[in-house]
Amino acid sequence: MRKHYLIFIHGMGERQPDQNPNSSYDDLWERLIKKSGKSIDEFEGQFGRICTNWHVDPLQRAAHTMFNASFPQLQNQPLNPMRGIRGFISFLMGDVVAYVSEDVNFIRRTVWTQIWKDLHDPLEQGATYSIIAHSLGSVIAFDYLFHLFYPKDEDDFSFIPKPDPVARPEDSNLEAITIKPEEIKLLRKQFRHFFTMGSPIGLFMMRKGSLWMEGEPFTKLYNPVRDQGRSWYNFWDSEDAIAYPLAELFKRNPENNNQILVDIPVETGFLIFDSHTGYWDNSDVAQKIANVIA
Repeated sequence: MRKHYLIFIHGMGERQPDQNPNSSYDDLWERLIKKSGKSIDEFEGQFGRICTNWHVDPLQRAAHTMFNASFPQLQNQPLNPMRGIRGFISFLMGDVVAYVSEDVNFIRRTVWTQIWKDLHDPLEQGATYSIIAHSLGSVIAFDYLFHLFYPKDEDDFSFIPKPDPVARPEDSNLEAITIKPEEIKLLRKQFRHFFTMGSPIGLFMMRKGSLWMEGEPFTKLYNPVRDQGRSWYNFWDSEDAIAYPLAELFKRNPENNNQILVDIPVETGFLIFDSHTGYWDNSDVAQKIANVIA
């Protein structure tokens, strides 16, 4: 049987040395099995998962070096409220700043490499796939889908910026990434659903001035999740300050009105931190995803 693969992409935040990077993915996977009504063997016979982890060592080292050099006194003050505030800015907002960099974009390269390593062979065997992404991970996933479906030329997949060793000598150390037009066709044809949780995609629309500088703002927004059999469900908690509802924003472009983009309010926790991190083990989120992929 050809499987349907779920690609998990996490959001921003510091990764602890003893932390299982897939613990949140495991929580949702177990809930999906339970909500599907299938046995573990039956469910995993129909569905596979691909777990990404872009909080890899170079990014971690950079964030810790910046924090320790700037605020060495806070290392021994765990009860100081500024430790938490500075940590949030350095490790969470630091991920955002790293992602929107104008260079070769290390985070995109890492996510793409991890996805393609596990998805390439199943795609050639006819597998389909969907993406489940949280927080900044939803922005990464949206950017991937945008570059996959727009523009239409299979030779112009620019999700991964090309190295420029002349401008950046360090780029000469990067492993070459080659994507063939026929592989892009497979990725387009066999994509199905997009699930976003605690997503700041709405806020990130501000990064592209051409969407708001002239005329009515955001009337040119492009929803890449289109065509029959595809859908986009955006889970958000009203107490999650990072999460944005998206349906009305994308409807400002009439071309998106025929696409399935649905905002789903859920209760994931209290206050900002709990509400933002609670999507992975939320029963309502798992039930909706299980219903859609079934």
